[in-house]
Amino acid sequence: MNNILLIKKGDENAFVEMYHRLNGRVFNFFLKKTRLPEVAKDLTQQCFIRIYHYRESLSEQHPVEKQVYIIAKSIYINHLRLENRRKIRETDYSGERADYESDNRFEINDYLNKITLTLSPVRKKIILLKVHKGLSNKEIAEELSISVKTVENHITKAHHHMRVVSAELMIIMVILLC
Repeated sequence: MNNILLIKKGDENAFVEMYHRLNGRVFNFFLKKTRLPEVAKDLTQQCFIRIYHYRESLSEQHPVEKQVYIIAKSIYINHLRLENRRKIRETDYSGERADYESDNRFEINDYLNKITLTLSPVRKKIILLKVHKGLSNKEIAEELSISVKTVENHITKAHHHMRVVSAELMIIMVILLC
């Protein structure tokens, strides 16, 4: 019986023999194209997995080597398409993300400023030092000459107040939008 027919019927020994005979050549094909050994290894593996999954569709009219290379070329073309899409997505996403983050940062700062207006002067100062200057609780305590525990207490109360005010603002926005 010919080797392709054995592979088509699921003979694992025939498949393993074909794999050992062609694995190096397929790997070198991918390595020459990609110049990346890890990528070439992955693509080679994909090639033989595809051959195994679709072994019943192998043609007995053509040499197995030719069919393996056709599948390898198909996998390489798919790889190029995926890489191209990934590069386009990364380029688009990085530009969009920068715009979004810039717009978002402005909106968040504006929103925080509106909410902090409703805080007591001490809490407002503590929150601004924490958020805008990025100071730690200890640094805020030293700057305002108060204890760290007092800073923590003010931050906790300010957060609670800000959540309440924020919820009220959201309700107002929903009512206005409806």
